[in-house]
Amino acid sequence: MFIRFVSGEIDRDSHVSVGVFCAAFDLIDEARLSEHDRAELVELMHWFDRHLKGPFEHRLKSRRRAERSICWFKANAHDYVKQAWKMTRILERNDVLVWVIKSRRAGYIIYEDEAQIVAEPFADVRQVL
Repeated sequence: MFIRFVSGEIDRDSHVSVGVFCAAFDLIDEARLSEHDRAELVELMHWFDRHLKGPFEHRLKSRRRAERSICWFKANAHDYVKQAWKMTRILERNDVLVWVIKSRRAGYIIYEDEAQIVAEPFADVRQVL
């Protein structure tokens, strides 16, 4: 099972809803957060930076699928999913609606590690994204 946290904005490359990280970066850049929420969100982003491998360099190895690929957490990546829920609560407190999508089939996998995958979604998966 794979889990994806998304907001309502559509990504220009993948043409599906942006993930929670893009939404968090946008919210930080808008500078409309309270000092407490901004500090908490920045700390969560630092936590992910320290603990989650950056999958995007692997996108370069599979250019054909790379532009449309998206990231998913593995359901058993409990610590990562827990932190994503914390991020979701901050986003929602600041009027950014977040959906959680679960799927047994994410798509054509181009990168995988213990916590996540990067995959180009199958057509039927893309419809729910």
